[in-house]
Amino acid sequence: MTTPSSPAAPGFDLLRWFSLVSFAVVAAVSVAQALLLARYVEDQLLRHDAELSRQMVQALVDTQAVSQHFTARDADASANGAAFAEFFGHVAAMPEVLRANVYATDGRVLWSSDPALTGRRFDHNDELEEALRGDTVVHRGVVRGDEPRPLKAEHIRLARTQTHFVENYLPVRDAGAGAQAGVIGVVELYRLPGSLNATLRQSTLLVWACAALSGLLLYASTLGLVRKAARLLQEQHERMVEGEALALVGEIAASVAHSIRNPLACIRSGAELQAELGSAAPAEIAHETVQHADRIEHLVRTLLSHAHGPGELPGSADLAQALRGAQERFEPVFAAQRKTLALELPAEGLPWVRGEAVLIAQMLNSLLANALEATTAGGHVRMHARHQADGVLLEVTDSGRGIEPERLSQVFRPFHSDKPRGLGLGLALVRRTLQRLGGSIELESRPGRTTARVRLPAAQPVPER
Repeated sequence: MTTPSSPAAPGFDLLRWFSLVSFAVVAAVSVAQALLLARYVEDQLLRHDAELSRQMVQALVDTQAVSQHFTARDADASANGAAFAEFFGHVAAMPEVLRANVYATDGRVLWSSDPALTGRRFDHNDELEEALRGDTVVHRGVVRGDEPRPLKAEHIRLARTQTHFVENYLPVRDAGAGAQAGVIGVVELYRLPGSLNATLRQSTLLVWACAALSGLLLYASTLGLVRKAARLLQEQHERMVEGEALALVGEIAASVAHSIRNPLACIRSGAELQAELGSAAPAEIAHETVQHADRIEHLVRTLLSHAHGPGELPGSADLAQALRGAQERFEPVFAAQRKTLALELPAEGLPWVRGEAVLIAQMLNSLLANALEATTAGGHVRMHARHQADGVLLEVTDSGRGIEPERLSQVFRPFHSDKPRGLGLGLALVRRTLQRLGGSIELESRPGRTTARVRLPAAQPVPER
């Protein structure tokens, strides 16, 4: 004989660990994606802005024809040229320029918006050396003019402020030398671009917001799928446990049925012999004994059939007659406990339903027995059946204390019962029987009212009544 599986020991919590690990992974990927995209957007915007500034400066050099001033050996001669002074005036007047320097190819400052810097040479200026090789250099940082020692020598004498600056080293080429002209100088612009800084801030916020939203959507969707999968696994596990438990019940039923068939045969034989020999006991008693023995034998055959594997149960039954029979059996018990039992049937009658009458009766017995135990003196139970398109809907409602929400999902589990002498098999067998018939059962409960809704499919074809 097989035994149901024992409760599994606490093990790996898939949903909990997946939620933690997936959140950490999605968060890390989202942060990395946001950092990379924000850096890329910032770099592209800065380079585009620098390229526009370079084109503007190159256009001024070409228009003012000041190329020779970049290559002049005498810095004063370059600075005192009227055309060069006009050129630099245009450069210094460019929007949002904090400081402008013009460098010769040897690194000397030919002209500066700060006269004290004109003629000086700053060593170890990597950005200047890169620009002299022909590349447009962009650097963004924070102006900290209030620091005792500036980060770069070129930052000396800057205004006391603290904001993001943009430093552009713009190579200047000789327009007359053609497309392959070499670099004749570099214009350095220190700018405080308010609009550009605002655009960079907005684009950074947008990138971070999109990364956070996409990460949340990815996390929520994957977590939802895993939660659904976990529920399906849990339901399958519960069905496996329930199937094993019901298999045990079937084996017990088969064993009990096998054990009582021989005594029943003896009872029947004795009763027949008593009737034939004319025992002192009235013949009606012998006939009643035979009748009950036949009834028990039929029940045993039904139990044996029910103990077999899953499959559709044969037969059909008159549900209205089964309900009236259940009412007749239980009304005396209800009355003895000062409770009421009511039955409501539609005037047009009910169709026959699938399943043998004895199984339908056993199902009704289980439902009414539970309702009887759930109610107290003065309580009432109501059976109401009505016709539906595909069968019959039966509602058994009692006025008992109700079932706690945390227990409502457990009442159909085999061997789950809060009754001192209950086995917890009644509702489990009811649901199993209905599933094999193609029906279903659901419970709705609140304090003072519990309703069991049973859906029974109509028999095909409907027998003649």
